[in-house]
Amino acid sequence: MTLRWGLLAAGSIAEEFAAAIRESEHGTLAAVAARSADRAAEFAARHEIPRSYGGYDALLADPDVDAVYVSTPHPMHAEWAIKAAEAGKHVLCEKPLTVSVEDAERVIEAARRNDVFLMEAFMYRLHPQTRKLTELITSGAIGEVRAVDVTFSYDTTGSERDRIADPALGGGGILDVGCYCVSVARLVSQAATGIEAVEPTDVIGMAKLDENGVDEIAMGLLRLPGGIIAQISCGFRLAQDDHIRVYGTRGQLFIGKPSWTFGMRRPRTSTIVLTPTGGKPEEIEVEATKGLFAREADHVAEHLAARQSPLVTWQDTVANIRTLERWGAAVRTP
Repeated sequence: MTLRWGLLAAGSIAEEFAAAIRESEHGTLAAVAARSADRAAEFAARHEIPRSYGGYDALLADPDVDAVYVSTPHPMHAEWAIKAAEAGKHVLCEKPLTVSVEDAERVIEAARRNDVFLMEAFMYRLHPQTRKLTELITSGAIGEVRAVDVTFSYDTTGSERDRIADPALGGGGILDVGCYCVSVARLVSQAATGIEAVEPTDVIGMAKLDENGVDEIAMGLLRLPGGIIAQISCGFRLAQDDHIRVYGTRGQLFIGKPSWTFGMRRPRTSTIVLTPTGGKPEEIEVEATKGLFAREADHVAEHLAARQSPLVTWQDTVANIRTLERWGAAVRTP
């Protein structure tokens, strides 16, 4: 089947998604909407999209749009994901799905009530690198998992920094990229314990806040099921080395370039380093023949009947957002 996509917003992440549709097997671009008709028209021309709209409601009324990709600023996700569901459109919404658990549950209920597909766009979960990581954990390659260390942090400038630093737009590193750190840590615990949609029993956090209370750099500690401790770090004002480390009783796993760093780049292989305790490091190459966003679009098409992704379930999304809320509260507690 071919899924006809409408892009709800025309920012930088929508640019990447639009370009990626060309290599998808089941997707095509039908329309794009932006707050400015001129901006939408320019975007449509660049990506050879048949129709453009100067407003989101018009796109949702388009009968030739089957699914929408919501990439508005974070606080607008809930409103437009719900409106899309009510218009009978399938929904792929950028992470975080919403800025609160309450809003996430409202979006999920709208998808359930209107019988449409809904997925939070954690594209890294679909990459073969992630699948291999979980396979190594579940196989016992490093014994019993004891600790996780995840970092996603960068330094941005200009208009992008203005957006991320704006509290009215859901600013801060925790919501922008810390959501990946939490998701990975929880995924490791799930793979190690077999428990679905795990949540930490304890969340400790510290951050460097700007004058508006926005977290520029944030670090956290999570106590997860299985006796696992996770150390997580994120930010948008400090370039750190993005990585995933998983420590077990018989060795460790290291990913120096997590798949979320690939963006529109399509490295055919990525590497996971397995180091047994007292042994030599072994580089495990993971092949990927399709880019992240194309993989994401096809994943939606392939799981429409189930109405949710088996890799990013609604329950998992709510668990992640609840943890983000707790981390955000912890870094702002005197």
